Amino acid sequence: MPPKDPDSFSNFSWRHFQVFLQKISLSITLFVKNELFNHAGAAAFFFLLSIPPVFLLLLIAFDRYLVSYAGASAIFFDFLRNINENLDKDFLIRIGLLNVKTTAIGVFGLINLLWAGRAILTAVQRCLGIIFPAEKVRPPLVVNIFSFVILSILLLVSILITFTSIGFYFFQNLLKDYVIVQTLFQSLLPVIRRVFPFLIIVMLIFLAYRFVPPSRPKTLSSLLSAVLCTFSVFLLHILFSKFFTVTQYSVIYGVLGSLILMVIWVYFSFLLFFFFAEYTFVSDKLDILVFERMYLFRLKQNMKATKIEKFLFSDPKQVYEKYARKYEPGEILFREGDKSSDIYFLDRGRINIFRNIDGIDHKITTIPEGQVFGEMAYLLNESRTATAVAETESILLVVMPETFEELLQASATFSRDVIQELCDRLHKTHLACNP
Repeated sequence: MPPKDPDSFSNFSWRHFQVFLQKISLSITLFVKNELFNHAGAAAFFFLLSIPPVFLLLLIAFDRYLVSYAGASAIFFDFLRNINENLDKDFLIRIGLLNVKTTAIGVFGLINLLWAGRAILTAVQRCLGIIFPAEKVRPPLVVNIFSFVILSILLLVSILITFTSIGFYFFQNLLKDYVIVQTLFQSLLPVIRRVFPFLIIVMLIFLAYRFVPPSRPKTLSSLLSAVLCTFSVFLLHILFSKFFTVTQYSVIYGVLGSLILMVIWVYFSFLLFFFFAEYTFVSDKLDILVFERMYLFRLKQNMKATKIEKFLFSDPKQVYEKYARKYEPGEILFREGDKSSDIYFLDRGRINIFRNIDGIDHKITTIPEGQVFGEMAYLLNESRTATAVAETESILLVVMPETFEELLQASATFSRDVIQELCDRLHKTHLACNP
């Protein structure tokens, strides 16, 4: 077996690192463009409004309908404290966000609590609808009903988590007579307590990214972003525990210091959640977004771009590897009357366009570098109206109609330029046919 070329491995690693940097850069740009800072603030506010009804529903489920499992609510809040110390039953009661008097709540009261708790999910849905735009927007009634259904599912998941934790305690009691196994289980229990919340949060974020947006992303990109988001949230939790204390905020806000600190943590958590949702969108649409940036650089319409952006998008290797084709002088790209519908972006070189008039090929125009051509056959849904021949050695990016359609939807600048170039070529064709 021949040894691997270290240079090729280095190029492969650098290419993937460049792609990762492109995703981060594009995610930040779209995050700011979509004003997701404001949406994160709104989500944190609605989270605060949704805590009382959601936790009341859980307390009702644990303390009224699961009375045979004593301490079920304590086990659930112990799980929540692994995520944030302030998600604690006693703390929420102390600051007045939670009322434990649930004995008078009936069926209609439960439905009312579910409806009140849906606010946070409605806010998340609307933000994900901005990140993952779709042609058809969900009506407000559908959004609210969908939030109602999601909240019901989350409550069932919470109860399932609690039952799983109860199962761990039950299993631990069964092993009391087996000292070696009990010792091994005790050593693994701290790891399980840390890994289990991580996996649960990964699952919930993945389901949110994958199934909540009206335009659903791919499974793999949703899962990867969910893992990255969960890592970031847990890292945020560690940083908050290390650098922020309740005492600091209690000096300013008094008894509300803990609440303010929790709201700040929730706000930053939603910032991460929405950022990695944007990262999911960018991962699925990377070719389109990079192609758009490259096109703008070629036309020198993005003069305010930083050196980092120019470095990442002016010559993207993954786009060339996937779409680039080389044509020698005199080589024909397509002929007049062909049924092909590919669209071409001229990166380097010159392409001559000919039209057959009375049996003679007349040169209509020469395509300069940085222009798109060949789109007329697709837009008009007809055969090629001219013949394209490489005048010099040329490198072109060849895209399918589906990719071209996404580019038109993604960039207003690209769409305007395509329309302008198409009109110019139609005008030149008219002049050539009617001298």
